[in-house]
Amino acid sequence: MNPLKFTDHRYYRFWNEIIKAIHYYNCKMAIQLSPGWGRQGHPNAGRPDVPAGAPSCVPLCMDLRDYFKKCKGNIEQIKKKVPPEAFQSLDIQGLIKMSDEEYFSADFQAFMQDALSQLQPEIYHFIWGDAPRELTIPEIHDLEDRMAAQAKAAFDLEFDAVEIHSPHGYLIHQFLSPRMNKRKDEYGGSLENRARFLMNIIRKIRQKVGPDKPVWCRLSGDELQPGGIHHDEQCQVAAMAKEAGVNAINVSQGSYEAMGSAFAPDGEGDFTRWAAGFKKATSGLPILVPNFLTPACAEKAIQEQSVDIIELGRQSLADPFWPVKVKTGHEKKIIKCIRCQQCYVEFGANHFLECAVNPVTGREKYFPELWLKDTKLGDRLNRAIQKMEGFPQI
Repeated sequence: MNPLKFTDHRYYRFWNEIIKAIHYYNCKMAIQLSPGWGRQGHPNAGRPDVPAGAPSCVPLCMDLRDYFKKCKGNIEQIKKKVPPEAFQSLDIQGLIKMSDEEYFSADFQAFMQDALSQLQPEIYHFIWGDAPRELTIPEIHDLEDRMAAQAKAAFDLEFDAVEIHSPHGYLIHQFLSPRMNKRKDEYGGSLENRARFLMNIIRKIRQKVGPDKPVWCRLSGDELQPGGIHHDEQCQVAAMAKEAGVNAINVSQGSYEAMGSAFAPDGEGDFTRWAAGFKKATSGLPILVPNFLTPACAEKAIQEQSVDIIELGRQSLADPFWPVKVKTGHEKKIIKCIRCQQCYVEFGANHFLECAVNPVTGREKYFPELWLKDTKLGDRLNRAIQKMEGFPQI
């Protein structure tokens, strides 16, 4: 589901085109680099016989109670994706109220797997993952080296910054988490060992790109799962990351197993609760935090909650002009994200991005009237057009 690969030279020209377009609009662009999905992924389509690599052979199992209880939009989206007669037979409220013993019983899990695999196989794979294989030490070293090489390539292609993607259950997080990492070697056990993969990546990137390039990492404030890595340990990881060479911490939370309460909670400002801990642990590194809807909540986070940089995720899909509306005093004209989860569910169903409140989202290239004028690109084009006859200026 990630067509925009950054693995080797086959993709660099494409990326350079995007970078130049962003720079024409006088904006900066960071790339988020990840060594992989791990247990949250699946075997490569070209090699279905080779399971995805992870720290340990611990398969994914999402708790649907959390998925439906903490994010009400998920219920409405599921209604759209499964046949009406099937949805009517699914007692979601009864599911939410189940005890752990009832929910994780072999009979109920088998019933749910059988039902969802038939009704919606695309969503099924988000809930029950394939059993991964344990990565070997040489493979781990190779992934560390590849991350450093790709960070160097990113700066060579004129990206302005690199973010190391280390949160919500992907491969780096899996090494950090005692719930997912059961290794007995130098990459498992103590927090120092579990953090070794990330710290080696940071150090190797610094060796490649030098001390002055902006490099930061994203961390889950808390895994929000029993036996996972919690905030106190993540703060220690953030301190290690600063020592290894990062310039900032970008805050996330949870993993796929806590997708409902973590990835896309209802409301806004939920992620700010981790900012103060990371700020203190890193002795004041800049803290980036997402999950905002309103300027008032964003301003409060900056003034009172140790947040330095505001990020917009789903809200930027609903209204990409949020920043300029705030800047120009048109806050009442902001189109707010309604937290309906259509963007997430379309992603899980292998569809192109759509937004319930903004029909243009994902189709901006078809609406040139929305393109910004008075940019570097516009100036260059106008100078070129002036040399031609019969072409209107833009």
